[in-house]
Amino acid sequence: PSAPAPLRPPPDMTLPIRARVAVQVDPAMVNTQTVELRGETWQYPGAELMQHAAMRIFREMFTEVGVASSMDSPSVTIRLSGSSSVNPVMSDYYANATATVFPGEDTYTQPLGIYSGSGTASQPNFSQGGIASAYERAFRQIGNRMLADPKLLVNLRVRPSSGD
Repeated sequence: PSAPAPLRPPPDMTLPIRARVAVQVDPAMVNTQTVELRGETWQYPGAELMQHAAMRIFREMFTEVGVASSMDSPSVTIRLSGSSSVNPVMSDYYANATATVFPGEDTYTQPLGIYSGSGTASQPNFSQGGIASAYERAFRQIGNRMLADPKLLVNLRVRPSSGD
């Protein structure tokens, strides 16, 4: 796969955007994924790798990013869900991710937007790095879809951030 795409904010915006962003993995997502090949079993923490990749990308986009449980009065809460898979024969890693953006901390209200992305990475042997890279590519795609959505950006711009 080619190098991951850079984040592309609109011409009138510079990154990072001033916003407090809470990140939460969908509670329904199972953390541990299992891959089997020729009797060998390999397990990896899929949800955890997804969350780390998402936070790396979101930290390039927003001034404050943290896990939802530790973030007071966020501008938005982003709920993550995703899936990953491995082709052990080809050493290819695949990730699909979705980021659902909610206003403030209310994840039961109408979302501001739902953004999806997918990524592929190649690495020899079984490696969590391959999964992490695939998720990072997926979240870069998601980041660019978020930055291309004027409705979302307006919502982020008008919310006052506390504690300046």
